[in-house]
Amino acid sequence: YRISYTALGDGVNLASRLEASNKAFGTVALVSESTKDGAEAEFEFRMLGRILVPGKAEVVTVYELLCERDALPSTPPDTAALPESAPNSDFQDVMVMHHWALVRRDVLLRAVDLYEKGVTLYMNCDPRAAQPWFREALAVLPSDSPSKMLLEVCGNAVAMETPCDGVLRMSK
Repeated sequence: YRISYTALGDGVNLASRLEASNKAFGTVALVSESTKDGAEAEFEFRMLGRILVPGKAEVVTVYELLCERDALPSTPPDTAALPESAPNSDFQDVMVMHHWALVRRDVLLRAVDLYEKGVTLYMNCDPRAAQPWFREALAVLPSDSPSKMLLEVCGNAVAMETPCDGVLRMSK
């Protein structure tokens, strides 16, 4: 029983730490790679980066739960006449919930693509090259909290000329 408790306790401990990391990223649902792998048939995720949480020695790749898989079409509809966000669900066929607001799917997909390019550069220890990608993601979707966070992290790394290992350190 002790081994089962330890394994379960470690998973619960990590889940608790990831829940606390939501605040830093400004996300609603943050999950580990193993959770994403188990749920990706049903849901869409965005890779947010590699983090080190307090009390853990292992770096964890984390993902933001975006929406149900069928909610994001592979080819976005023509949405030129639609608002970037809407207060109601009149545009439900082309809108998805993101950070508690309705957002056009094509806008979200574009912002996620730009963010992922930036975070890949950050994880490869090039915060200076990552910054324009986060700025562009914010130009597309100004409410994108992970882009705001990583833009600030990259700006601090560049200004302080600190060594980069591509890992975000979460505080308590």
